[in-house]
Amino acid sequence: MDIDTGLLRALVVLAEELHFGRAATRLGLSQQALSKRIARLEGELGAVLVDRADRRRIRLSAAGQDALPAAREVLTVLERLDPARGRAGRLRVDVMSTDLVTTTWVRRATRAHGLPLDVVHRPVHTTAEHLLRSGGADLAFGRSGAVPCPWPTGVRHRLVLLEPLAVLVPEHHRWARLEELPLGQLSGEHLWFPMAAAPLEWRSYAAELCLLADVELDTTGSTFGFQQWAEDVITGVCAPSLIGEAMRPPDPRTRTVPLVDPTPVFPWSLLWREELPAGTVSAVLTGMGLTAPAPRAGSGVWVPDADREFLDPGRTTPRDGR
Repeated sequence: MDIDTGLLRALVVLAEELHFGRAATRLGLSQQALSKRIARLEGELGAVLVDRADRRRIRLSAAGQDALPAAREVLTVLERLDPARGRAGRLRVDVMSTDLVTTTWVRRATRAHGLPLDVVHRPVHTTAEHLLRSGGADLAFGRSGAVPCPWPTGVRHRLVLLEPLAVLVPEHHRWARLEELPLGQLSGEHLWFPMAAAPLEWRSYAAELCLLADVELDTTGSTFGFQQWAEDVITGVCAPSLIGEAMRPPDPRTRTVPLVDPTPVFPWSLLWREELPAGTVSAVLTGMGLTAPAPRAGSGVWVPDADREFLDPGRTTPRDGR
């Protein structure tokens, strides 16, 4: 079978974006041209690769999911053989979600320092290390503690931020005037955070946090984007929600109340494929403004047990057995 690698790249980018418009922009194509490439690939493989039943949301079919790893592998091998035909030295950085602080870091590196970085977004059910090992990205942000044991060969990591969590409430909520909210006071309370498109690292983190705090977390519904999620909280349509303090509240009518005693923090790590030169990783960290060591976790900080061993900001490889 002789398949045009441009068709494979169309599948890979569409899987990363899950949106024909964004994928077409990354590829320098019109949406119509991208759709034709996917259709050609489906014809070559004799299977439907993209589920188009819902016009607002694109997802791969079972056949598409099966074909994706092989497509990524072919492109990775091609780029190693002839980098000029690949990304011309550009690095793909997975940011987990465009609404997070990670996107700000990449934007800073590209705009202020001119680093050749492309933002990619992992599929919902894919972790950072899986994306790296499958060739979907060169660097990825996520939780090192979410990487399954034993630690995979060929992947390195560095802790870059312990992001405190807060509760997002409307300006007239009873918590809005508080300077901080002890975690114990959440016991029996009702919070809302839809998980329809939430990354796996956040799902497991939120589940453990809510178990610790004895909080009922409503995960139903859809955010329809960052702005709509905030609007639903602001207007009281939905219950208060959780937000990382490094994220800027999208509306002045919102109030973020820091959680304390203990303070739950999301342990952000940068993971990368070990074949990346050390100088390249160092340049990326410098461009993103992440050269300073992340603050060490004190006794008043909480992270899931799986993340405890990764709280040394200087470590790039796990302990034995991880």
